[in-house]
Amino acid sequence: MKIFERLGRVLAVSLALAAVAAGCTSQQPGTATRGGSAVAARGMGTDVRSMQPAQFAAIAGGNGMYEVQVSRLAMNRANSGPVQDYARMLVDNHTRANNELIALLRAKGIRPPDMIPRDKRVKLDRLSSVPARQFDRMYIQTVGIEDHEADIVVFDRASREVADPELRAFAQKTLPVLRSHLDAARSLAATTR
Repeated sequence: MKIFERLGRVLAVSLALAAVAAGCTSQQPGTATRGGSAVAARGMGTDVRSMQPAQFAAIAGGNGMYEVQVSRLAMNRANSGPVQDYARMLVDNHTRANNELIALLRAKGIRPPDMIPRDKRVKLDRLSSVPARQFDRMYIQTVGIEDHEADIVVFDRASREVADPELRAFAQKTLPVLRSHLDAARSLAATTR
């Protein structure tokens, strides 16, 4: 199992480096990347100050779509009521945030992302195939803790440093919700086997 975790991390870092390289050479100001950046999705080395508003939007939108999709999976696969309730909360909160972000982007003429980031699809596929007895623990650890820790890093910096005031306000408004999701996941992790 440790080997698969290490391979997953190596894959995530490789995808992150590829995303950085692609973003440095092909990203035009004011255009969204399809699916967002793997680096930003994991919060690894992302310099939000140099990020265009559309790049932050791609990260936030892509990760938000992932949270909804993976949490819908959890609503069906989770073994415990508290984990199902947590997943339902994520679906509700992230759907609301996604809709707000989409409306904001459209008003600015920025195309919202239309698919989840590649590294998140890998996680979704892995969670789809994990044995039922391991699902709750893996969902809480992966989505509830790891993904929310990474999102908080990105949203915290964006809330202070993204140049667009409306996107900065969106990040500021969303940050406490992400922190509450992380706190709830940590509580669940202590009781989920």
